[in-house]
Amino acid sequence: MAKPDVRDEAFLREVDDEYRRSQLVGFWQRYGRMLAIGIVVFLVALAAFLFWRQDRARRAGETGERFNLALTQVEAGNFTGASAVFADLAKSGTPGYRALAQLMQAATAVQSGNIPKGLTIYRAISADTAIAKPFRDLATIKATRLEYDTLAPATVIERLKPYSVPGDPWFAVAAEMTGIAELKLNHPDRAAPLFVAIVRDQQSPPSIRNRAAQLAIALGTDPASLIVSRTSTSGLAK
Repeated sequence: MAKPDVRDEAFLREVDDEYRRSQLVGFWQRYGRMLAIGIVVFLVALAAFLFWRQDRARRAGETGERFNLALTQVEAGNFTGASAVFADLAKSGTPGYRALAQLMQAATAVQSGNIPKGLTIYRAISADTAIAKPFRDLATIKATRLEYDTLAPATVIERLKPYSVPGDPWFAVAAEMTGIAELKLNHPDRAAPLFVAIVRDQQSPPSIRNRAAQLAIALGTDPASLIVSRTSTSGLAK
């Protein structure tokens, strides 16, 4: 068997290298400018994103400090000073702090005796679909409690219907208001199951569970049926 000619192998390598070089030059001539522009655009976009993220973190930190300062003012009874900060944050803060600031603005208005203003703010939050749902739900519950005595029972029942189901975070509060509204409409058969469900809901606050138990028993519920657990810390435990 004849040995391969060394000179032929060297020649073939040169041809192959030259071919690859010509392909690379052709590719660069055809796409080089576009590739360079793409790299520049990517680097600019990356720099912009990093700046935006850093700026957002900085502004969130500043907003948080102002929010905490306003909370301190509330604790000190300085509702006027706190309200001014909350009002400003409600306009200029980051989305989460804007909602929190509006809720605190409403709360301080109520605490200082200006219930109509607080109610107006709660209603605005509840109707603003740009605000996250947990904040809107809280505003709906707060507004309903504030104006409960002036609302028609049917309005209360309809408004709180989405929350008056076991498992909802606002179940206990919503079900209690709904149950009392049902009693106002002379519907004890609809009110009693709600009070029983509150008592059996381990997540409900003890104060609401105790009130619900008293109402359920007053409506004819067997007290034994309200006992839900041997280890419960509620007064209804075995």
